[in-house]
Amino acid sequence: MDTDYLTPMAYETISLAGDVLDVLRSEIGASAKGKKTEDEFLRSVQVHLRGILRSARDYLDGWNYLDDVNVREFRKGVNGVLAHVEKTLATPIAQRGEPEFK
Repeated sequence: MDTDYLTPMAYETISLAGDVLDVLRSEIGASAKGKKTEDEFLRSVQVHLRGILRSARDYLDGWNYLDDVNVREFRKGVNGVLAHVEKTLATPIAQRGEPEFK
């Protein structure tokens, strides 16, 4: 699915991820490709974020950010994005706003 077809609430996930770390935004945005529905996209993001939380240090080290990013703050930010994903999934799609493109 193209990110242009995400509802505003779902698209905000990508923006929030960018507030945490630039490569996280890129990863999440790119992960929409190949997904058939918004909920499928969101569930895959949920799994990815949970994986990052299990090994935040390894994730940051893999992107060479370990020396530049506070792990505690990073985990807090990832938890915030995850909370938004869970809130979005709990919201009926009709209440998430109209996608920019249909």
